[in-house]
Amino acid sequence: MSDTVEIEVRRLDFYYSGGTHALKEISLPAYKNNVIALIGPSGCGKTTLLRCFNRMHDLYPGNRYEGEIIFNDMDILSKNIDLIDLRSRIGMVFQKPTPFPMSIFDNIAYGLKLRGVKTRTELSEHVEQA
Repeated sequence: MSDTVEIEVRRLDFYYSGGTHALKEISLPAYKNNVIALIGPSGCGKTTLLRCFNRMHDLYPGNRYEGEIIFNDMDILSKNIDLIDLRSRIGMVFQKPTPFPMSIFDNIAYGLKLRGVKTRTELSEHVEQA
């Protein structure tokens, strides 16, 4: 187990535009190279929390965050975060995945290629690590 915190959620509250208080004072460290399972019944906030990590809720006006999510020593809920860069670093894998029509390797390597990784060796190393 790594001692390095990769993402840290600090006292996170999330409100949907209609006023629903969906997440209440969530605090959670996520350690590098470890797996976290979010388990609970439908509608309990698992997906809502995950969508906070890449600010997907910003796509709908009126949604609101309070608290902090620290990633790479930055609060990703800050107004001055580059959302395109953030979303290229933090992605989501859905329950029913819809990969691009290419190999699994190429689906995993797709984001790396967009970020300028070109050599097959480097791509292979990162894909294997993923």
